[in-house]
Amino acid sequence: MARFEGNYNSVSPARKLMPIIVGVFLAGMLIGAVIGGVGGVFVFIRVTGSNDQPSAPISAPTLSLDSLTIVPTTAAVVSTVQPTTAPTTASVVPSATHDMAAMSSVAMPTAVPVVLARQLFRISTSESVVRFAVDETIPPQTAVGTTNQIAGDFIIDFANPANSQLGVIRINLRTLRTDDPDRDNSIRCCVLLTAQDAYEFTEFVPTSVTGLPTQVSLGQTVDLQVTGNLSLRGVTRPVTFTVRMTLGSAEEIRGEATAFVNRSDFGILDDDMLAYHGVAEQVRLEFDFVARAVAS
Repeated sequence: MARFEGNYNSVSPARKLMPIIVGVFLAGMLIGAVIGGVGGVFVFIRVTGSNDQPSAPISAPTLSLDSLTIVPTTAAVVSTVQPTTAPTTASVVPSATHDMAAMSSVAMPTAVPVVLARQLFRISTSESVVRFAVDETIPPQTAVGTTNQIAGDFIIDFANPANSQLGVIRINLRTLRTDDPDRDNSIRCCVLLTAQDAYEFTEFVPTSVTGLPTQVSLGQTVDLQVTGNLSLRGVTRPVTFTVRMTLGSAEEIRGEATAFVNRSDFGILDDDMLAYHGVAEQVRLEFDFVARAVAS
């Protein structure tokens, strides 16, 4: 033992410090690799998720009244007030007793039936919005993403709503925005993969509608259940939306639709290689839309 100590004491101070220096150097390399790796991930996300521009203007397959299969019915009739002739106010003589003989020379408004047939409506992109909302745990908050890049057609048969038809609804997911640009880059890069052209758009293809009334009239609000196939990241799953539509006029329809989906059903944030992400399983989807009558 004494000889060992003597040998050790004979080692130069520089050599004694060598293991410490090597240990510090290796630790530094490890820390640098970790920091560099994390930094590299952020750079990768920032670069690959930076593609936020739509590849093309939003559009969806259009419908046509000519191609609609119709079950013959009586056309819907909505009463409105219209004058039969222009009023001739010159023949009216003011009278304190309201002389009915004098007033009878004026043509009074009468109820005239207005026939509402089938009408094609197209979603107005500038007046509509699509949203998703999902809870996050780090930090605790609700992430909300929105875009107005939504398109689609539908046909309303006022006399027999069973003849109505819903077309494909298409949304450009690449244009979704939240309150955090870094989150947006991550969504485009690694969550929805929308920076890639193959996953830029999503489609909802309706397959069935329940809750249709027997007749639709102006000002009426209709509650529906619309089931269809929703595609995200190349995965298609059936989804049911609860829809409320209001026919404000023969030229305009406003509505809102809501559905809940599980992100793992579409393979979102479900890879083994991903670390804990702090995103809830259930995602809320919402459409607020305005659709206007078009000829074709």
